Amino acid sequence: MDNSYFILCKQKCTIKRFHICTWDIENTSSIVEIGIEFKKDDMISTDIHFAFFAPFIKKNDDVVCLASSLLSDNDNCKFIFNDTINNFSEISKDKRNGAVLDFTTRSKLIVLPITKNQTEDNGQIVTLEIHLPSNEEVKTNDDLSFYIRFLIKTSLMTLSRVKKNISHNSYTYDIKLNEKRNLPDNVHQIIRDEYSICQVEQCFCIHVVPNSFNIQFLQENKLKSIRDLEVVSFKKYLSKKVPEINKIKEGQYIIVFNKDKSIETVNSYSFFSIFSKEIIGINQIILAICINIICGLLFTFSSLRITYFSDVFNWKKIPIEYWIVAGILFLVLLFFIKPYRFISWIFRKIKKIK
Repeated sequence: MDNSYFILCKQKCTIKRFHICTWDIENTSSIVEIGIEFKKDDMISTDIHFAFFAPFIKKNDDVVCLASSLLSDNDNCKFIFNDTINNFSEISKDKRNGAVLDFTTRSKLIVLPITKNQTEDNGQIVTLEIHLPSNEEVKTNDDLSFYIRFLIKTSLMTLSRVKKNISHNSYTYDIKLNEKRNLPDNVHQIIRDEYSICQVEQCFCIHVVPNSFNIQFLQENKLKSIRDLEVVSFKKYLSKKVPEINKIKEGQYIIVFNKDKSIETVNSYSFFSIFSKEIIGINQIILAICINIICGLLFTFSSLRITYFSDVFNWKKIPIEYWIVAGILFLVLLFFIKPYRFISWIFRKIKKIK
């Protein structure tokens, strides 16, 4: 149940495409992007209310609407939706209300801001309120799809299940959407509060992971592509909302793109991937050498003490080989402690005081 996600709605609607993108940025808390393209079946109400359940959501996590990031530049829309925009029409002459996007190959799409979002007191559920524009506001009578996109800044360092080994760590991503077999109590409660689990026609699951990860297992029938992260495009699209992304460099991360379609009898999705990372690097090798040297010294120290320190101590009696060993140990100590960083930190503090 810890890997079960649910998307629910108060009104009747069908989700044409559901996007979930996990970002595991090293030395930074993970973030998750959620995109929902939907059609509202019941147009009586002008508002729609979604509820998104995920086990990683905490009460104090930030939920950020990405409509302004998408609509700030046509290149961002082209990048996210993978299509060229022929026409960009603001709703009520203000892009803060959303915009109608007319693409070259795909149908028109209305990108909308999230009017209100709230994380439930016990966590795990985010509720979203979206105002749907009228035909007069969008200036069309076409049956269009709506799109919202938001991100959640989690308090977790990774969204995977980590298993630590001697030589490597394994990272398992097991994401299940709308699987009712083990329905969590919170989801059961909001279903009683007039929400219902949405029908999702297509689901896209994307993982952004360090390039240092090795791929152990992917579901070939759902895998669409593996490629380097488009750093420049993502920084242009996300850097204002996620400043942490600015430290990412070219070639440092990869994107693993999965896609699946629903079958009529089952309207749930499951994506399973395993990555690993080797942990035997230069630090471990140097540490092993250092331990080997120390062990050798311990075995020979008794003979050294008996032979050279039995009478009056004299520095000249110590063999040169032991001075070399002492020098190596000192260099290893410097490598791990890095005192120059501490000294530079002190100088920076002194400069700020002045």
